[in-house]
Amino acid sequence: MRCLLSGNRVLTLVALRQAAVQRATLSSQAALADIVVTPSAARRIGQLLNADGEAQRLRLGVDGGGCSGFKYTFTTEPVSQDLGESDFVFERDGQAVVVDDASLEFVKGATVDYKDEMIRSAFVVLNNPQSESACGCGSSFALKNFEENPAID
Repeated sequence: MRCLLSGNRVLTLVALRQAAVQRATLSSQAALADIVVTPSAARRIGQLLNADGEAQRLRLGVDGGGCSGFKYTFTTEPVSQDLGESDFVFERDGQAVVVDDASLEFVKGATVDYKDEMIRSAFVVLNNPQSESACGCGSSFALKNFEENPAID
């Protein structure tokens, strides 16, 4: 078995192949387990129309900022709009949530829900396994192991 020396780590070719296979499984046909869309979120997405009466889909993104380091962003776009090569689509009851590949790494395994409360009604991300902690309102979060895996510009 051949080994490659990288810093203080020794990586076998088997480990390198396994890592390549894991990266390759992240394709444009994402598994439903990557993002869970609740019935409430699907119902609300189905009600969204732009000014021309065209059906919309929801786009979930992650940006730097917020009081915890990263913040969730929700935008709508026409369902007729072409998807980017790096976009993943998660559907429930015919309604779509789109996430680009960079944002997916921050929300993989999370749930997209729609909360309708007296104080506010909004799409929210729940149970994000990539999040170590969140702010009180839930719109921003701290990434697990960020010190070990810092963002690189």
